[in-house]
Amino acid sequence: MDKFLEVVGALGASIVLLVMILITANSGGGSATALTILAMLPWAAPAIVGFVIIAAFGNMLSQLKAIRSASERQADMFAEIMAGRKKAD
Repeated sequence: MDKFLEVVGALGASIVLLVMILITANSGGGSATALTILAMLPWAAPAIVGFVIIAAFGNMLSQLKAIRSASERQADMFAEIMAGRKKAD
């Protein structure tokens, strides 16, 4: 799920940027280009931010998986240490 969210976020932001570039390229040039960019910003900026947040959430999930596996390894090592001390006593 974590890699899926990262891919969806990156792909979504890329598609929004591609659509912005295509619309800007077809605007006709001159002052129409500036007006086109200003007209796109209300929907494009939140979409890009949203997709970046989705990708960041996917990255956070992968980090949490790594933390969980590390804590399980640490718990196993601690249990081995405690078992070794009980045998020594």
